[in-house]
Amino acid sequence: MIKPFEYYEKERQVEKTIENISLAKSLLEKAEIRLNRILKEEINDRNASLIFEDAYEAVREASQALMQLDRYKPLSHEALIAFLINTDYLPPEKINILNNYRILRNKSVYQAEKISINKCRESMKFAKEVLPEIKKKFEELIKR
Repeated sequence: MIKPFEYYEKERQVEKTIENISLAKSLLEKAEIRLNRILKEEINDRNASLIFEDAYEAVREASQALMQLDRYKPLSHEALIAFLINTDYLPPEKINILNNYRILRNKSVYQAEKISINKCRESMKFAKEVLPEIKKKFEELIKR
């Protein structure tokens, strides 16, 4: 269960940092490159888990770009989710989906749990939909 953002600050799972627009732009660009690369791949049983992990990672990197603009660096994936909840940068239903993907990604990475082709496709569709939303929010925040 994701705790309030303040918990992650108190537990030092997030660091306050200086605003680094260059780093934030690089994170967003890397997320877009990652997504564009996986969208070209043919999905099969052997690579579905890896593509799923990259789809999650693309959204995570883009979200971290938003966090960087607010002068924070996450030291855990949970802290990033808590930040998104705290800021309303994404709708709650999309944050919930991302958090579910975080859990699945951890199972894939740390327990070698296989991700189905359907779940992989679903995550790619999600990343393709959410990345432009994050980019739009990013551009709004840059103008402030």
